[in-house]
Amino acid sequence: MTFKRREFLGAIPAAVAAAQVFAQQGAADDALRAYLSPHLLRRSTLDSFLDPKAQVWAKFDPEFGYLLRNAFLRDGVDGCHTLARYQESGQRLQVNFPDQPCRINTYGDSFTQGHQVSDGETWQETLAAHFCEPIRNFGVGGFGVYQAYRRLLKTEATDQGAKYIVFNIWGDDHLRSVYAWRWLAFPHNVLESMAGVMFHANPWVHARLGDHGELVEKPNLCPTAESLYRLCDLDFLVESFRHDEIAHLLFAERTGNLLDAGTLENIAAKCGGTVPDQTTPEKVKAGANRLLHAYAVRVGMAIMDRLQEHCATHEKELMVLLSYPVSAVWHACNRSSADDPDNVDWHPQVFKDHLRGRRIRFFDSLPAHVAEFDSFKLSAKAYVDRYYIGHYTPSGNHFFAFAAKDAIRDWLSPLPPAYQNDTEPLIRFKGYLPG
Repeated sequence: MTFKRREFLGAIPAAVAAAQVFAQQGAADDALRAYLSPHLLRRSTLDSFLDPKAQVWAKFDPEFGYLLRNAFLRDGVDGCHTLARYQESGQRLQVNFPDQPCRINTYGDSFTQGHQVSDGETWQETLAAHFCEPIRNFGVGGFGVYQAYRRLLKTEATDQGAKYIVFNIWGDDHLRSVYAWRWLAFPHNVLESMAGVMFHANPWVHARLGDHGELVEKPNLCPTAESLYRLCDLDFLVESFRHDEIAHLLFAERTGNLLDAGTLENIAAKCGGTVPDQTTPEKVKAGANRLLHAYAVRVGMAIMDRLQEHCATHEKELMVLLSYPVSAVWHACNRSSADDPDNVDWHPQVFKDHLRGRRIRFFDSLPAHVAEFDSFKLSAKAYVDRYYIGHYTPSGNHFFAFAAKDAIRDWLSPLPPAYQNDTEPLIRFKGYLPG
């Protein structure tokens, strides 16, 4: 069922209609029910997801919602299959130097995981081969900044902890942090395709802002396998998201109407954002989108503060890598206007200024892409097609690895084995080859 604005605006022309605000709870519940209805899960989807023998992409986890299974998918460059395997700890299979001590762990989403490339083709394995030392990969496709942070805390408390922490933030990772159930943010036209073998994005731990802008950590809405079946119950969804501030923003962004104007005012006060102009549905949609981004970025800044404090307390070093969707790279190479609504600033200046102010090391890959593009004689579209098939191709991961290489190399002490200039003989094999 698709929620249509005309159900609430009647015959008033959309161009001049004011946005609808549902003052009565019953009317708001009906509107929310219409919005949530297409997101109801089928029991068969959850049956496969929870079946340990099913050939599906993800598996249930009570904290993170899901983790990844071994997979052989036909989703790679030139239509090839990609092989992704995971060790007992959940990290991606370590190809280079798995028998050597490891001092570098990486965390993030699918651009960290290396979705759509095979084991050995990720940017971590490219760097590991070049540095002649191992790099662990704890990326999970679909994770946000907060979920990757929580995964980091859990892993770093084990014997797989490392001194050097690389934290990769991509595109809409800030937004994912604040979703209680990311499924609600998916467009209606992709829900069917996402409900099959690639199902994930069930509820997870997430983060919000308190009344004074402080970070508030939230538990998983469905922390057991049995509780997931409540996502098949529309009454449960309405009850769960009736007062959820991010659900209110998603509703406004999608429909151009407000469940409750006061909720958006509270959100704006927490993050320093602007309450959407309510004169037309179109302005509500655009304003809700801006407010959602502003809120999510503020949450991301607070997570970075927590992460920096954790690393300082445990004598670890932190570096943040910023990566981007193909559209952002295309717009940057194309010199698109910042006013273009499709040109999303995923890592806005306020976030980068916050990292600088906290003296958190970071590497921004977008200028590196633009610099390389400027050395070519080809269109922006031809340039991004070299590196992206949704995620990075093997060539894209190679680009990212070498774009960040100097920043990571110079951060490490001592330097990677490949860069150590000491009194050792020109040719040596100790620690690498027998004999």
